[in-house]
Amino acid sequence: MFSRFPFWLYNTALIAGAPLWLGYYGLRRRQRPLRLHERFTYCPLSHAAPRIWLHSVSVGEVLAGQPLACALREHFPHASFVISTTTDTGQARAREQLAWMDAHFYFPLDIPWLTERAVTSLQPVLVIILETEIWPNFLRTCVRHQVPVVLANGRLSDRSFARYRWLGRMMGDLLGYFRLCLMQSDTDAERIRQLGAPPERVLTTGNLKYAPPDADERARRDRIAAALQQQYHLGDGRPCIVAGSTVEGEEPILVEAFARLRAGLDRPGCRLLLAPRHPERFAEVARHLERFDWTVARRSQPRPEDVRAEVILLDTVGELAAAYRWADVAFVGGSLVPRGGHNILEPAAEGRPIVTGPHTENFRAILTRFRAADAVWQLPLTSPDGLRQELQTAFETLLRDPGQAAALGRRAQATWAAETGAVAATVAALKAYVFPHIPALASIRGD
Repeated sequence: MFSRFPFWLYNTALIAGAPLWLGYYGLRRRQRPLRLHERFTYCPLSHAAPRIWLHSVSVGEVLAGQPLACALREHFPHASFVISTTTDTGQARAREQLAWMDAHFYFPLDIPWLTERAVTSLQPVLVIILETEIWPNFLRTCVRHQVPVVLANGRLSDRSFARYRWLGRMMGDLLGYFRLCLMQSDTDAERIRQLGAPPERVLTTGNLKYAPPDADERARRDRIAAALQQQYHLGDGRPCIVAGSTVEGEEPILVEAFARLRAGLDRPGCRLLLAPRHPERFAEVARHLERFDWTVARRSQPRPEDVRAEVILLDTVGELAAAYRWADVAFVGGSLVPRGGHNILEPAAEGRPIVTGPHTENFRAILTRFRAADAVWQLPLTSPDGLRQELQTAFETLLRDPGQAAALGRRAQATWAAETGAVAATVAALKAYVFPHIPALASIRGD
């Protein structure tokens, strides 16, 4: 396949930057144990069945990929399945949520001899990349070995779209390596066509993150919710605000709004459950909370007095979805500061009233649907002081009026439920455009 993409320049830059990225991984390894050898070498698996490789960057993509992986396992019960991730939290979640898979490992560094070793060792018959991960050497290696690569649940944020457009026709050449691009929304589909993806290979299949959790995931969330209830006596009549996926710069705004809320609210005992997005910030957020005259509990450090905690720091990975069950009001972070926002679908699935900040560019299609259904309270764009006041007003209004809060939650849940067909649409697209061209899968179909 002819490509105008300058692989020689790209690879020269990678090699020249080796001291930087090797130093980065070395630092990470000192901070916490990593299986970094998996990013450099791969061992062949003994399972001889046709192998489907899913790649999910981090926790969000693992959660999105889980229902698709389970649907594919039903379709191909005798296939071999493996999953790669980029982040440590994604790897941990993949090992927990998709323990049935034949292998869990880190995605290879995008260096030609490493991608070659990974593909020849694992010998996949199909690679499915969740959301929008575009690694030139990996894509070219797969095409050279005649391994079809599918982009599933694809999306293009404003920032990504602007960055990729800068590559011009070279971007279209890279996108031509994908056998199929299955996008979350019509806007995402139009954007990837504008970047040069062959129009006949682009389909809108919806957002996999709308998919309801399977029985195992529901049971896992039930266990976590029960453990949280026991540790903190959640649901005992004291209102609880669950602030999830918060990022740097948001906790001071949230904490100040919460402090003023407690001072003026006529319902005593209001509590805040705070879940930072990135585990490396847990200690930093804990130190910030120590400045206030509150009883603070950490999920990772249970104590008998936790039942009296006014602020709960959820310093664990993979428990936020269950924690939303106890939210009288749910706030979804990454949105008070210009970080593009985070997914509001988990609290929506639980029927919780949702508040989010003005910066939600990464989830524009979802927020558009929810705003149209009056199913989310989105704060206006204003100054930090203005955001603190708007946030306090939203919390106070919903806590003072449980009927309004319940109605907002019901509309959120109904909006989520109306959009849960993405898994079926994705599998249907794969059946129509990809599976028939993979002979190795023809003899092991389960339908």
